[in-house]
Amino acid sequence: MEEAGSSKDDALVPGDLQNVREIQRQRWERKKEEQGAPDSSQGYPQSDIGATSSSSSPQTAAASTEAAAPSVDGSATQSPQDDLPPLRRLHILPFAEADAKIGKRARIECIAPELRRIRQGQKAVTEGNLISHEGLDFAVTNCEPERGVLGADTDYFFDGAPLVSFEKIQFSCWGPTETELDGDAIFNEYLSPYFKGDFKSYGTPGAEKVRIFHNDQVFKIGEISLHVEATEPQGPCIGVVTQQTEIFANWDKQAEFEKIHIVPFQDTLPRAYDYDIFTDYLKPYLDRNKHKKMQTNDLFTFQGVQFKVVACDPPELPARVGKSTTIFCEGVLHPSLRNLLPPELLHQVAQLPPGLQMLLLNTERTTRELEDMLSHRRGLFEDTLTQLERFNWPPGADDPTTSQTTCMICLGDFRDGDECRRLPCRHVFHTSCVDEWLRRCTDCPICKNNVDRAIRNY
Repeated sequence: MEEAGSSKDDALVPGDLQNVREIQRQRWERKKEEQGAPDSSQGYPQSDIGATSSSSSPQTAAASTEAAAPSVDGSATQSPQDDLPPLRRLHILPFAEADAKIGKRARIECIAPELRRIRQGQKAVTEGNLISHEGLDFAVTNCEPERGVLGADTDYFFDGAPLVSFEKIQFSCWGPTETELDGDAIFNEYLSPYFKGDFKSYGTPGAEKVRIFHNDQVFKIGEISLHVEATEPQGPCIGVVTQQTEIFANWDKQAEFEKIHIVPFQDTLPRAYDYDIFTDYLKPYLDRNKHKKMQTNDLFTFQGVQFKVVACDPPELPARVGKSTTIFCEGVLHPSLRNLLPPELLHQVAQLPPGLQMLLLNTERTTRELEDMLSHRRGLFEDTLTQLERFNWPPGADDPTTSQTTCMICLGDFRDGDECRRLPCRHVFHTSCVDEWLRRCTDCPICKNNVDRAIRNY
């Protein structure tokens, strides 16, 4: 979750509550004096409060790629006072219904009294906590650290689109081969328990915590991984499952690679500091994109370094990088056009004659320009093509201007009877070869003279 509005003006509390920290400090000083306690600079006291267990249990699920969620059954454990650190940052969003009622008022003003009560009570706060005040529902969407109490120095953030209640949500799941499950088993054995205990579906009577989901999220429940594949409403949004949400789940049978070789582009590597390409770049990217399916020639960028999948096993179909995948990252690539092309463009280029491939890839064109040439065919019109000279090889004895013996597009020698075309610059090619080129580009493949301009005289 991106932090929005990092200024202190966004933090608790505006208006008439602006001096709440000073008031709290004075109360704490008076309490110490009454109790005869020695002076302390450790901040406000923390009380014992029940907190959700951490994700170290085998029955856990990561609520996001960055923060782990409580156990599947939602069970809670008591945590000692010292185990509840003050939160440094807290991101809270209203539900869509509450946001409509808030209107133009500041969100913080609508929830400040409840936040003050939570802070005074030193209650544990974690992602998914519901916070309500005067009929307006909010939820904690992110906090740092993952669990703690509100403190005098906690920064509060309220910017962002409101939380939606998903009408439908689609999960794709995968895990160890022997655990392949059908949709009913996934729901009954994993998803249903995931919405019980402390974490319930939104709208359940007595619910204090909800599961927060977003598009493309990947999390774990036990040994299986789940990917939020689609939601309704669609698009990039954050939301919750309600008692009316339709939940769909299917087992993703996509294979995992046995081996994969991923190489960085040399010109994107950092030069100012030492690094380990696997530990600092490749592993973090793969950890954050466990659901991503890859194939040979795929490109991706992480923290400014561009990578390419140069080989994989098995090579036939897209697959995922799994726990048993052997990853190689030796070597570097230089930024040639062939290396920079995505798989779909490489496939289009591969359908062309070898010489035409060389002409396309060895010229100073960007990937976008090449894609434009392949897709839109912005070359000569057909009536312009018909105006170009055609003859059957060999040229006439009275034509000393043709010294070529090879078509520089297909790289094949001219044979007697071959249909050829001569351009205004006097270069000769097989008719079928040069017509395919000229439908995509108006320049001669050899000298780059503009054929269209020479024919139409403009």
